[in-house]
Amino acid sequence: MSAKNIVIFGESGVGKSSIINLLAGHHVARTSPDTKHCTLRYEAYDVTIKGAPYRIYDTAGVDGNRMDPSGFLDAVINADKLMKELRVNGGVHLLLYCIKAGRIPPTFVTNYRLFYEFFFEEKIPVALIVTHLEREDPMDEWYTRNKGSFDRHAVKCVDHACITAAANLDPKYKKKYDASKKEVSDLITRNKDTVVDWNGGDGWLGRFIGKLKDLLTGRPSKSDVLGVLTKRCGMEDGLAKDVIQKLHK
Repeated sequence: MSAKNIVIFGESGVGKSSIINLLAGHHVARTSPDTKHCTLRYEAYDVTIKGAPYRIYDTAGVDGNRMDPSGFLDAVINADKLMKELRVNGGVHLLLYCIKAGRIPPTFVTNYRLFYEFFFEEKIPVALIVTHLEREDPMDEWYTRNKGSFDRHAVKCVDHACITAAANLDPKYKKKYDASKKEVSDLITRNKDTVVDWNGGDGWLGRFIGKLKDLLTGRPSKSDVLGVLTKRCGMEDGLAKDVIQKLHK
């Protein structure tokens, strides 16, 4: 049986590696690869969920309120590498967007749009995982209180799980930790077959550069890259133009 591929993304420190370790049942994921902002570096980990093999790609998201243009260039290039690898290994079956409970960060829309709309072209469903909820009872109450924020920003998630994934918690939270493993496992297995046909990876970067050429030759449209970066990814106009020029070189 070939492994199904899942991409997990979000800011550094939200618990992506901890979720992988939670699913594996032991420590397999190293420190998050978020050593630079928006480089989209990634690591792949093999885990077994309900007797079936999965490969989870732990990726770096956008941290802070600004994207560095050279970092964004790295992100696009590494996104191309990631999607080619996913294509060779059978496609991608689900995106897991991980955020930390508390105040929803300004970048939560940026990260969602960067991965769902920009990199994966709205073809892969996104499921939300909210971490650090061991003190919430019940844990799902956090989502009930905050669902309106996702609706207002048109962040569409096909499913969600409110969990705790920290293995070194006070023993009194062990029951919630064990329940969290089941929550995430159930979420993944519920949504593992929703992608019917994904053709990403092959020529993705070429299509992106083609859009840039249209923009730079004076034929921008509502779907041009500048519009994507400014309106959909929340990037400042000047910074977006700098990114475009760097990508075009």
